[in-house]
This record gives sequence, structure tokens and C-alpha cells, in this order.
Amino acid sequence: MLQHPLAHRVHWSHAFLHVSHLLLPGSDRDRSLASYPVWRGEAFDADSFSTGKAACRCPRGEKSTAAASKPAPATPAAPEKVKIYWTDELMHKEVKYYNPEYAGDGQFQIENGEPVAVVLANTKVTNLKALEGKKLMALDLSGTAVSDLSPLKGMPLVELYLERTKVVDLYPLKGMPIKKLYLSGTPVRDIAPLQGMPLTDLNAIDTQIVDISPLAKSPIAMLWLTNCPVESIAPLHSIPLVSVTLKGTKVRDLTPLSGTQLQRLHIAETPVEDLSPLKDIPLTRLVFTPANIKQGLDVAKALPLAQIGTRFEEDGNDLLPPAQFWAGQGK
Repeated sequence: MLQHPLAHRVHWSHAFLHVSHLLLPGSDRDRSLASYPVWRGEAFDADSFSTGKAACRCPRGEKSTAAASKPAPATPAAPEKVKIYWTDELMHKEVKYYNPEYAGDGQFQIENGEPVAVVLANTKVTNLKALEGKKLMALDLSGTAVSDLSPLKGMPLVELYLERTKVVDLYPLKGMPIKKLYLSGTPVRDIAPLQGMPLTDLNAIDTQIVDISPLAKSPIAMLWLTNCPVESIAPLHSIPLVSVTLKGTKVRDLTPLSGTQLQRLHIAETPVEDLSPLKDIPLTRLVFTPANIKQGLDVAKALPLAQIGTRFEEDGNDLLPPAQFWAGQGK
């Protein structure tokens, strides 16, 4: 029987296909042999075949289309930051750039070209962008319309005065080393960002603060909570208070003050009825509402007071020596 002239080639190719995966180290069984030059009628290179890679055979005088990859251009170095030596004039211009109505009535304390203290109290400043990145240690924004403290984030502030501003959010202050913070007359309610802050003085007169628990670990000596809707002062038991003003609050129970070294206490116009928790406290000044007291007057009389009265305000007071005060009370 005559054999087809191509029969031997077909037979050989079938055999090759069958064992191709054995001849190609690391090759995939499903890889198409048509990808290799021997099956495309091209010149065959044994080395490239044994490694499973097709060699490129280009006619003489022609360059390979697979041009060598060019190295990526070097990334230009970032320009060095130019240090600015701030002056009063430059600071005024910077503040005005972000606050067109600013009249140049701020004050700046500058050391070695860096502002360290800024007073913008009662100026027409609303935007603090001009202060961003500065290493201020003291800042007074009292009486301004400032509401956003974000530009202050990360500053090494030790003293910050925000009285009568529109600030509500204190979170940009979180983690700052602030010791003196004045918030009186602001709509602040949440003081959670103050937790762990090394506060020694906190003025929160006429704010909306209800929960003072974030203050429990702060070394506060001077605390003003006048007219705040605070009811519980339990966190104050662990604070080294020297003076506390609770006038106009909803506080009834003074027990958390027992055993403290408190020296000055203002509880006038509160629902406090019992002064017994004040026993043995080294108070030198007491301001209270006698008509509200139902228990503990004997404790109050035994306190080492230098002054006692029913009113102690910025515009005046009625403080008297204890003997004179009690005589006037007829008690």
C-alpha cells in the first residue's frame, strides 16, 4: 500500500506534539507550538527552543523592533524649603491675605524670625490659615468670629484664649500641651478632646458643657464652670483643685470635694443644700446662698475662712470676714 508522501511528517509531528511538554523544560502543556520558529518556517535556534523562548532572526542591516528599554529619567530633587524670617509687617500681611477686613490691629511676639505668641483679640479675623504651620505657644482669639481651629492642629500651644468666639469643635486641639484654656461665652459642649491635656486653668463660663469627665486626669488648679448645665462634679475628686466656681450650675452634691485641698469655692445660685462634705477642707473663701442651705452650716462656721459672702463678681462682691458675716446673718 502506497503511503502518502506527507504521512511520515504527520506521524512525526503527532509524536512531537505528544512529547513536546517533556522537551520544553517548564513549558505549559497547552502552549501552541506554532509560537516557535520551527513551525513558522523560520530559522531555528536550538538554544532558544530548549529554553522555550523564540529567537529573533532579523535580516541583515535591520534592527530588532524590540528596542532596548530606556532607563526612566531621574526624578528631580524636591526644591529646598526657603526659611522665612517673619516680621510684624509680614505677619500683618499674611493675616490680611486670608482676612480682607483685618485692620492690622493684631500683635505678634517674634523670636529668631518665628512668631511664638499672637494676639488677635477683637479683630476682624475669621480665617486662621495664616497661622498654619507656625510654632505658636500662646494665642488669643477672644472676641473674634473664628469658628474653625483646624489650622492650629499640631501647634505646641500652652495658652489659648477663645472667649466669645464661635468655636464649637475642639478636636483640632487634641494632644496639645495646653495648660491655660479659656472658652467662656462659646457654644462648646463636647470637651472630650481635652482628655489627658495638662490643663491647670480652664475657664468654661457660660458654655454648654454638661459632662466634665474628660477633665478627671488633668492637673487643674483653677476651674470656672459658671452657668454651665453641669450636674455632677464626680470627676473633680481626683483633681488637685485650688479654686472652683460652680455658680449657676445644677450641682447639688458636694461630696466629690471631700478630702481635697480646695481653697476657694463659689456655689452661689446652685441647688446645693448640704455643706457637710466641706468638713476639714482648708477653704479660705466661700461664696454661697445661705437661704438654700438646710444642713452643714456648723461645718461652714468651723472652716478656716478668711472671706465669706453671697456674691463675688467682676463688678463687685460682698465678701466679709467670717465673724462679721455670721453676725449679719443672725446665726
